[in-house]
Amino acid sequence: MNDMNADKLQRLEKNKKFRKKFYNKEVWKNYAIIPPSVILFASLFGVLFLFNTDRLFSLYVIPCIILLLLGTIWLKAVRKYIITQKISDDRPFLICSCIPLMEKNKKTIMMFSSGYNRHNKNYLEKKRKEILERISGGDDSLDLTSNSGVKLIPDSDVYIVIPSFSDRIANKKGNVSVNRYVIFNNENRIKYITARELESFS
Repeated sequence: MNDMNADKLQRLEKNKKFRKKFYNKEVWKNYAIIPPSVILFASLFGVLFLFNTDRLFSLYVIPCIILLLLGTIWLKAVRKYIITQKISDDRPFLICSCIPLMEKNKKTIMMFSSGYNRHNKNYLEKKRKEILERISGGDDSLDLTSNSGVKLIPDSDVYIVIPSFSDRIANKKGNVSVNRYVIFNNENRIKYITARELESFS
């Protein structure tokens, strides 16, 4: 599949339906989800316990049903609140082209730009050459040995992504050259997404 053009990507960046689906997958990582989830699991455990002890149709089931309803309502409300906050947040929501920078310690270090040229792979290729020249020249400001994460290259709009061993996408050899993008919102993490996935929203 060919790269998506900049106009399509810019429209997707403003597409609330796309952002909602993206954050819908990420919402479960929010700590605010834990309390209602605990109540739901506790109520379900109570229902299963009563079922196994042949007391499901007794008065004992009423507290479990009440907790189940409260947990469900609370969970839906928290989920909706988190997604609404993310969508209406002023933080940037950028879809950036992403290319491999280099291989180091059996990891593929990726790079992307969050600036005006974030959709331009030719710009990234140019920056890649500059960064590799700085690395070969012994530039101490480029630390590629630190912990995994998203790191801004000094004096540029380019970020590098140093993957962890659990980052299966970035470490997947033979697939680093596919048309891949990252979702970036100024947090110390990114989300990989393919052109095929993006096309389904365009």
